[in-house]
Amino acid sequence: MKDPMRQTALIVEDDPGTRHVLSSTLATAGIDSIHAATGAVMWQQLDHAPDIIILDLSLPDGDGLELLRQLRQTSDVPVLIHSRRSDEIERIIGIEIGADDFMPKPCNMRELLARVRGLLRRSQRSPQPGRADLRRLHFGEWTLDTASRELIHASQATTPLGVSGYALLLAFLEHPYETLSREHLSRVLKREYMPYDRIIDVHVSQIRRTLGKQADGSSFIKTLRSQGYVFVADVEAGR
Repeated sequence: MKDPMRQTALIVEDDPGTRHVLSSTLATAGIDSIHAATGAVMWQQLDHAPDIIILDLSLPDGDGLELLRQLRQTSDVPVLIHSRRSDEIERIIGIEIGADDFMPKPCNMRELLARVRGLLRRSQRSPQPGRADLRRLHFGEWTLDTASRELIHASQATTPLGVSGYALLLAFLEHPYETLSREHLSRVLKREYMPYDRIIDVHVSQIRRTLGKQADGSSFIKTLRSQGYVFVADVEAGR
């Protein structure tokens, strides 16, 4: 049985050497590891409720992007892609499908560990949330429930956001009509800011597609060239 006090990473990787390096790196931060060399085994290992998944894209029995697409239909578990398929198109597709971050192979293991710890911090829920955390933020036909971390439409349908999508949307809702720079949004995701890193832009585009248009046909999030993004809708907070 999983120790509730310890965090576990599911490493979906067919190369034993890479699995060993990843496991050893995570162990230095007190993070346990379980492994899957194939996509089929990944589905079995999900029964152990991992706190994060480190996913290779090239697996013996299938494509990691398709696995991620299927996973996002049922789960919001944080996913960090770790792959040699690291050109910009692959990175953008991975984020659009639902990955929270993307690290190329080979990469600096200290940086990968920092990214993993950042994702775990953002996804961690307090077992006894304070009153300030129990908010429902209403805008347009949507409600973001900060206790359950669910995005709920007026039709009562819920939409998965992933931990990075949730963190960014919450930042926008807490600062409506304020310009948020890419550097600021990088800090929200606990990422080092890099001017040519498109991860923030891809996440914002994904949120835009999820929310759709406002009643007047405009977008909820506008781009301000060379400045960043601004959320342009009234937000009401309730309990």
